[in-house]
Amino acid sequence: MSDLELDVLIDRLETQSDLTLGDLSSVALALSHLRPDIVTDPKATARHLDQTDGVMHVADLAYPNWAVNVHGRANDKDGHWRCTLREGDTRDNDRVIGSGRSPVLSQAILAALLRLADATRGG
Repeated sequence: MSDLELDVLIDRLETQSDLTLGDLSSVALALSHLRPDIVTDPKATARHLDQTDGVMHVADLAYPNWAVNVHGRANDKDGHWRCTLREGDTRDNDRVIGSGRSPVLSQAILAALLRLADATRGG
């Protein structure tokens, strides 16, 4: 997956609130490319990415014991969610942080997860 394709996918996560199963399959494929150690079956993973619980499970597999910070405001139309994934809550000197924002909570977490996986790929 190219950097441009990843950027387009993250932009879709952060701007659209009605992703299709095809969109989620693309996210699962990106995760399997960035973190093949945790996503062995993108088709199986895609089914779990439309729910916050499923996304949190994938984040936990990829980055166990990392802090997931969520901030937002829910309203009738859509939410305004921001998510950061950090190695810990108490320090301000994390080597890398994943961040995402979206009208949909699970998609904000996915955007943060993809950014973090991209930043830590290969190391």
